[in-house]
Amino acid sequence: MTRTRWTALIAVAALATVAGCSDGAESELPVRAAPLPAEVRGLGAAVLAVPVSDERRSDLVGLLAVDRFGDDVAGLTPVRRHVDLALGDPRFPTVARGLAEDRRDALLVGGRLRDVTLPEHTYAREVTGIGAGLSITGSRCLTVTGEGAIAQPSVEGFCAAAELGGVVWQDRPRSGYGGIDLTTGAASAPVTLPSYPIAASADGRYLATLSKDRPRRLVLADTSNGRSRPTIELGGGTVQGALTEGGFAVLHLVDRRRAVSVVAPDGAVRTLLTPVGEVAFAPDGRRAVVVDTRTGSSRLAVLDLSSGAVTPVADLPPITGSVTATVSGDTALVVDVPFGPDSGEPTPRPTRAWSVRLSEATATPQPGSPAASAVLVRKTDTPPAVASAVSALLFQPGGETLTLSPDGTVTAAPPGATPTASLGGGAVLHTMVDADGEERADRVLVTDRSGGAAEVPTGAGDDQRVDRVILTPDGGHLLISLRPTRPRGQPSDLDAVVVARRDGSGEPVVVYRGAVLAGLGVEQTSTP
Repeated sequence: MTRTRWTALIAVAALATVAGCSDGAESELPVRAAPLPAEVRGLGAAVLAVPVSDERRSDLVGLLAVDRFGDDVAGLTPVRRHVDLALGDPRFPTVARGLAEDRRDALLVGGRLRDVTLPEHTYAREVTGIGAGLSITGSRCLTVTGEGAIAQPSVEGFCAAAELGGVVWQDRPRSGYGGIDLTTGAASAPVTLPSYPIAASADGRYLATLSKDRPRRLVLADTSNGRSRPTIELGGGTVQGALTEGGFAVLHLVDRRRAVSVVAPDGAVRTLLTPVGEVAFAPDGRRAVVVDTRTGSSRLAVLDLSSGAVTPVADLPPITGSVTATVSGDTALVVDVPFGPDSGEPTPRPTRAWSVRLSEATATPQPGSPAASAVLVRKTDTPPAVASAVSALLFQPGGETLTLSPDGTVTAAPPGATPTASLGGGAVLHTMVDADGEERADRVLVTDRSGGAAEVPTGAGDDQRVDRVILTPDGGHLLISLRPTRPRGQPSDLDAVVVARRDGSGEPVVVYRGAVLAGLGVEQTSTP
């Protein structure tokens, strides 16, 4: 698309914004502020949450359906007049609960709306995409699959992704906890635990948590029989481990030496490797990347958590310093910081980085690793079971970041950027901060496997925030949802769906204003 074409679209969007805001007339919303740029390809059907009024109320939320994202909405009749809607990534299945006179519930999948009957006492507000074709809502938990299966573990249930893998649900009145099968969405029976679970198995049967007494103990539960029991003692630091075949694989101390063991629900301990240095577990519980120190020297290896087999990583030079690692999917990101002089002030030193394919025990060098005196695993707000989760390593003192996506992509970001989500297609989304250290809404940073890092303008004003960013199927654009900084009861003139070029060139184009993108179908297309 030519620069003139983009400029014309921007002008149309600006005029529509001004016109729509005149007189403060909410009834004029939603509007298509500008046509979808022709170079944006692969977007299918869409469902928009929009303001709806009747003769008695002006705060209703309804749904509009369009055959293709970017279609005009002028004159369209809402397919639902009043709903509670679970909002999240619009590419994942979600639900809307019918309210008032329009009591029809709806399932949204692939940008299409289907009639369904939701369980009683459904409370739809937020939805989280888990893996392929599975979503969970939060309060009054529902599990929703792409095939249309909807389940409610409990009327007052709450569900969320667990810190160390899997999805758990809480039966709040009785304080019981269960797991969610990540394939079917089925919920296990609840079991009593001393604290919120830190992990759930992929089939939802087993849960892991910690005791409240001191010293802390690992507590394992089998939801199939309702049994739970405390097992081994753990220190006071961060728990490193994952549920695996036969129990919970964990890093702990055995005779004062670091060890990786599998602890069975009955308390039996099977030590797989000791002594060991750095350990990073795959959230699916199949493997871990480790620094094997049994021979007195350090070598990087892959530990099979089922068999206990230790496979040295092929074609890797000797480890010369301190290793830090993190895992996403079947890939580990490993950084080696050479030991420096014994002085009071740590000095940055050249580092080496590799991505390690766990299933093959092979390494790929990652060039351009920043100099550092220390490397830390960067905590993110998104647990590993969430589809958009990324892992990250933070380099000190410079503040640079290397991120690892579930597909094995490694990208680099400068200081001040915080990784928030994998966009797919080798791209990672980061937030940025201003001179005062406050998060910016007017720009986001997108990095990719080629080493590129583009600042992309979002078009957000001072009273707007970036709610959701989606990489379009053509690979060259971002679909950005803007929402008010202060939440409102229904979509307003501060809600907008914007298209921006992924490389940061040009200005963002407002396609819809006064609408929230609730469901979206995508089509496969060749990337540029």
